[in-house]
Parts: sequence; structure tokens; C-alpha cells
Amino acid sequence: MMSRLVFKTLIAGALLALGFVPGVALASDSGSGTSALVLKSGELHSGPGTNYPGTAIDVTQGQAVIVSRCSLRWCQLSNSDGWLSIDNLSFAQTAKGPFEGPKFATEQGGDGEVCFFDGTNFSGASFCLPAGATARDLALLGWDNRISSVSVGEGVSVRLCRDRNFTSYCSTVNQDTPKLERFLGNAVSSYLVR
Repeated sequence: MMSRLVFKTLIAGALLALGFVPGVALASDSGSGTSALVLKSGELHSGPGTNYPGTAIDVTQGQAVIVSRCSLRWCQLSNSDGWLSIDNLSFAQTAKGPFEGPKFATEQGGDGEVCFFDGTNFSGASFCLPAGATARDLALLGWDNRISSVSVGEGVSVRLCRDRNFTSYCSTVNQDTPKLERFLGNAVSSYLVR
């Protein structure tokens, strides 16, 4: 029977060979998933909860990671078997919690429409909607991860989110945007026109 020390040494060697080194960024251009930033340094868990043992893989505050999937309040990081609490992840462009930062007034309920385009600079296939229009899952409409640019009419705005049901990274757009930012360009899965 293999001793614990030999087993741990073999596991550590395998992790090093695969590039899973504590403190090394778990984000990569080739990983699929949603970009996020770590809010507080700590150790990953081997499953979705604190009742699962630690993995000996540490993340640091502000570290960029790729989230492959989430289960209730825990998310699994791409390129690892490690899980991190969703409360310790920021899907914004900076490592700040959801209630931090400036608040901006946005127009809502006007007579204008928001138009969505699958090409940059308001080109390609498009559709327009008034205030109150909502799509929780753009895959059902054939528009998942297709929106590249948005025009915004008078008195309205639109909340765009990377994942269905208004989750993951979301941003409010209240002016014509010929090319959506890198977190949303061809990555929108739900929206709410206000």
C-alpha cells in the first residue's frame, strides 16, 4: 500500500506537470468560461462548499481566473478541480464587491428603443425592442453570444449580462455603442431593456 507521503509527492508532481502551481494564474486565453477576479486570497476547495477539503492551490486577491461553471453559491475554476465561493468572485472589470463603486443615473421607461446588432458599428442582422423587453436566455431566440453593437434610443437603457438569467458579468448601456467591451462583445446571454 502506498504511503501518504509518496501519494502526496505524486499528486504534487502531477499538479506541477500540469501547471497547477499555488499562486499561478488560473486564467488563460485558451480556457473556456467566464472571466472573473478573486476578491480575497485563500485556498480552493475540492468541491462546492467548505465541507470539502482544501486543494493546496491558493488564489490571491485581484487574481484573474476563468470560471467554468457554478453550483448554487460555489464556482469551479477552469483548468483546475478547485472551487471558490461565488461571494469571493467579481465578474466586473475590477476586483470589487457588488455594492462598491460609483452609482450612475440611467434613463428608463422612455419612448425610445434599443437595437441589437450582430456586427460592430451597427451592422449585420438586428432587432429593436422598447422599454420593458426582457430575454433571460438568448439561446432560445438564436441570439446567444451574437450581439456586437447596440444603439440606444431616447429615454431608455439596457442591462446586458454574460450568462442567462442576468448572472455573471453585467453592465448597463445607456448610449450608442458601436463595439461592446471585451467582456460583453459576442458574449451576451440575457438582457433587460429599461
